[in-house]
Amino acid sequence: MNLRISLGRFLIRSGRFVQSLAVMVMRPRDLVEYGRRTYSRPESIEGWGVNKILAMGLSDDEKALLEKLPAGRGVMLLLGAGGGREAIAFSRMGFDITGVDFIPELLEKAKANARAEGVNMTGLVQEISQLDVPEGGYDVVWLSTGMYSSVPTRKNRVAMLRKIGLALRPGGYFVCQFMCGREAEFSPRWETLRKAFAWLTMGNLRYEKGDRLASNIEFIHYFAAPEELESEFKEGGFTVFFMNFPEDKVRGGAVLRTAVSR
Repeated sequence: MNLRISLGRFLIRSGRFVQSLAVMVMRPRDLVEYGRRTYSRPESIEGWGVNKILAMGLSDDEKALLEKLPAGRGVMLLLGAGGGREAIAFSRMGFDITGVDFIPELLEKAKANARAEGVNMTGLVQEISQLDVPEGGYDVVWLSTGMYSSVPTRKNRVAMLRKIGLALRPGGYFVCQFMCGREAEFSPRWETLRKAFAWLTMGNLRYEKGDRLASNIEFIHYFAAPEELESEFKEGGFTVFFMNFPEDKVRGGAVLRTAVSR
């Protein structure tokens, strides 16, 4: 056995492990703020609003979810407006759009882009897990690009689902995309060390297996199985109308329905 190669591999694994501790030292609110600071950078705001991104329209995955959505038009609450890509596409389809984003400058960019494309959208500066909108005001709430996974802790995701349920009209639909990852990032031994570090620093004590700081950009929770999502959706007051949990991709999607009456 070449000891130098073995040592090199150990150092690579150790370096990846040390880097992964960033998600353990930050509490849930810190993880949200970390993402806010990432996307508040001028280059990020500019990047999400360039014509190349806007011209892409809806992705194939988003179109597939739209095909499963019985509501072909109506009043939509778009969570995570970004630079306006989805808002412009949905407006052209006949939806009346209210966009939500926690970056004020990014929301203004989305509204300006929508106006430039001849469509209209209103905007609300809010964090998606702290939603505060009128009850029963929307036919559809849409949360795309895997942003469901950007909310730390199951407790916070379930609370968000309940707020979304209240925002929807009876029988309304919630569409979301999420990130999937069946393989564990680290072995059980390394996971135990990560949890110990969280307790030692009084950091992410609500850590869930699958929590990562993706590409050092933002928090992402990777769901290991569809059952994990189904139980969250049910606890949040939704039934699954359609769900795709792919074997060969890292992003899945779901169309959820509220109760017909509350």
